[in-house]
Amino acid sequence: MSFAANLQEVLQKLLISDEDRAVYTKDAEEIQNFVIEELKKVDGTFREVFNGLSLGGSYLDRVKLNTPDEFDMHMKLKFPLNITPEHDNSAFIYLNAPFIVASCGRIHRLKLQSWLRNAFHKVFQPECSFTSSSRQFYRLSYTLEGYGCAHTIEAVGATRKIKFDLVPAFEFSGAQWPLPVPPVTEKVRQEWPWFAIPQIKPKKSKGNTNFMAIAPHWEREMMKEKDNLKNILRLMKGMRDANAQKMPHLSSYMLKTVLLNQIEKVDWQQDLGTLLVEMWGRLVEHLQTGRLPYYLENEHNILTRMNGAQLKKCRVASMDLLNRLKMVRSSGSYTECSFYLM
Repeated sequence: MSFAANLQEVLQKLLISDEDRAVYTKDAEEIQNFVIEELKKVDGTFREVFNGLSLGGSYLDRVKLNTPDEFDMHMKLKFPLNITPEHDNSAFIYLNAPFIVASCGRIHRLKLQSWLRNAFHKVFQPECSFTSSSRQFYRLSYTLEGYGCAHTIEAVGATRKIKFDLVPAFEFSGAQWPLPVPPVTEKVRQEWPWFAIPQIKPKKSKGNTNFMAIAPHWEREMMKEKDNLKNILRLMKGMRDANAQKMPHLSSYMLKTVLLNQIEKVDWQQDLGTLLVEMWGRLVEHLQTGRLPYYLENEHNILTRMNGAQLKKCRVASMDLLNRLKMVRSSGSYTECSFYLM
């Protein structure tokens, strides 16, 4: 069997069945709706400004592997203010707001997160539980408390565990994009929104009013109809997951960014074997140089999220895996192929 055919078999084992997805997503929707309603009950401001949830991450791109048990959600907030985004530097921005109680006239990232943290504490202390319509009983806990960008909820039931990363977000239209024009078609920028999220700048920046500009729907639309692109992302995620100890802090978004930066340069109709070796090789190149440009703002290096030790470990492991991938391609062994990807 050819290397590409072996990869196709591995890919099928990595994918989520429609039946499994339906079971998890139904309970997940009920849990997230319950949490939002509880937040509305305990905090009047949240009740007034909450403006819906928007799916993000691997579920939005439909590249989630194995168990569908993690959900990235943007928790949209709409305050009665005329908020205007302003370019700070790289992919970071300020959110200017007149009449806000702050000397700088900007949304304060830390105060925003502190307010939300207090609301979550009211819901989750001393304890919180939920029973879904499928009669699954879950104990809910608030695990990561928005000191980064996400407020993380874990729901643990008798037969399944579901995790939610809820990221506060301000929604804007494409016409309000404050950064240089990204490599995204005008049609996509007009049809889909982008978000400002309270993400901390790398290298311990002291700024308290900086947000990051992200556009997951733009990225999703640009990946559409690119033949094997999503399959290659799934296989790269499978390799990363199978070797997670050796590649700390190598996020799914970093792998996705490698492909996004090649999106118009590669023939995505090529076979899986050829593309996987080429794209994993691109990842190795970025890790060796220590630079992986953010797709929507070329000056921002997303590898600054790693520290030096993590980068070095990922660099060594990714190079070793590339060499092994090339050997597996030559041997044509399904056993070896599945060992490194599953």
